[in-house]
Amino acid sequence: MESGLQIYQRDALLVRVVKRSVPTIRNYKRDTGVLGLVTVDTPYLTESLTRAAVWEKFDGRSKEWVRTNAPEQASVTLLARSGHWKFPKLWGARSAPTLRPDGTVLQDPGYDAAMQVFYDPCGVEYPRVPERPTKADAERAFKVVYDAFDSFPYVGDADRAVALSFVLTALVRRSLPSAPLGAISAPMMGSGKTLLADCIAILTTGASAPAMTFAETDEEAKKTALAVLMEGDPVVLIDNVERPLEGDWLCSMLTSELYKQRMLGRTEMVSVPTRTLILATGNHLTVAGDLRTRTLLCQLDPKLEHPEQREFSYDLREKMIRMRPAIVTAALTVMSAFICCGESARKHVPPWGRFEHWSDMVRAPLVWMDCEDPCFSLRTLEGEDPMRNEHMRLVALWFKAFKDEVLTARAAIDRLNRASPTDDEVELKQVMLDVAVDKLGGISSKRLGKWLDRNKGGRIGGYLIEPVGHINHVTKWQVTQLETP
Repeated sequence: MESGLQIYQRDALLVRVVKRSVPTIRNYKRDTGVLGLVTVDTPYLTESLTRAAVWEKFDGRSKEWVRTNAPEQASVTLLARSGHWKFPKLWGARSAPTLRPDGTVLQDPGYDAAMQVFYDPCGVEYPRVPERPTKADAERAFKVVYDAFDSFPYVGDADRAVALSFVLTALVRRSLPSAPLGAISAPMMGSGKTLLADCIAILTTGASAPAMTFAETDEEAKKTALAVLMEGDPVVLIDNVERPLEGDWLCSMLTSELYKQRMLGRTEMVSVPTRTLILATGNHLTVAGDLRTRTLLCQLDPKLEHPEQREFSYDLREKMIRMRPAIVTAALTVMSAFICCGESARKHVPPWGRFEHWSDMVRAPLVWMDCEDPCFSLRTLEGEDPMRNEHMRLVALWFKAFKDEVLTARAAIDRLNRASPTDDEVELKQVMLDVAVDKLGGISSKRLGKWLDRNKGGRIGGYLIEPVGHINHVTKWQVTQLETP
């Protein structure tokens, strides 16, 4: 521990900080020169122990003590002593300054015990963030950040605000217990979605965002998520998503401070911190299910038939690397000034459950700078969620067809299958087929019952669906219209 070899503990693993230069995971690629974390294995620990101390063994022939390597058994034993280690704990490594949870600035290289973060600027010289910046300082600094991201074809002011919130979030993600997913959508390819994600990552790491594909199965996605989080990247991109973005594993990564999963080839569970900004891009990107309430949407639209053929006088990625020190310092100044001025986040923005700290440190300072509230984008996501729209249509049509009658799923289906159904009943039947079709192309009462049970108690579109008793152990259902939608 005193040798300066910089070995740290991260949950049940010993890790070290490295500069990545090669791809590491099947569907995960990174640029060179990015700080990352590597698990310390037995050979590396044996070498480290050999370098850290003088080891000797008694030679029976010469009857003298002679120099030797550290015994492998010492490394194996030390690795097995999880829970008894006294190595410093490490949440992650970063190459840009950041704010601590209390608002103070981490801008001196080295290991920071308060944040449990290793900071190495990798040769980049950053201007110092003022000790107690004023609102005037914040306004000047905000213009630097605003102008740096002004060239993207945002659909509206809320989309610009969302993009700027991603910038600020990436720089302070280590200090936030949770942060929303950043969705970047456009009508077609070449609109600048991946470019925006890369520019955000460049500010934090000095390189483009490491990209992963949206895995076909939840099991594969969970394993990839664990591998990504273990390496400690501040920003990760789920690129070119072509189907609705959803998944319990992704919801957990966004709102929990720790992500727990079984490592490939090991029997025990491993917990890793979720201090990573997750970005996702896609053409007409759709966010579905519970993930919708954990996501901010930035929409881009160049309003061109062939946006990929646009010509620019400069390379924005290269410009972002050159301007990185100034932009990073400016962004941190805005957030630090908000805290130093004693501003109340609740005065500027309403609370957002699960992301209270994010609202205080990122969202409120932007609104303080007269930006739109990034959370306005939630309205767009709500309107585009296929699962929510399906839910809304079914309960609204159910009420039109049956009013506040109490029916079992089977009784409702029988009513729809009668001769001469009304137009509302025909439409309701089609929606029920979408959610509960059986193998013969009809409506399955069992699947419909499960759908109703999953959505019971939810207030949506001015309606409420809830169970009202049983008949022969079968649940009866009722949809009521709320007086106050």
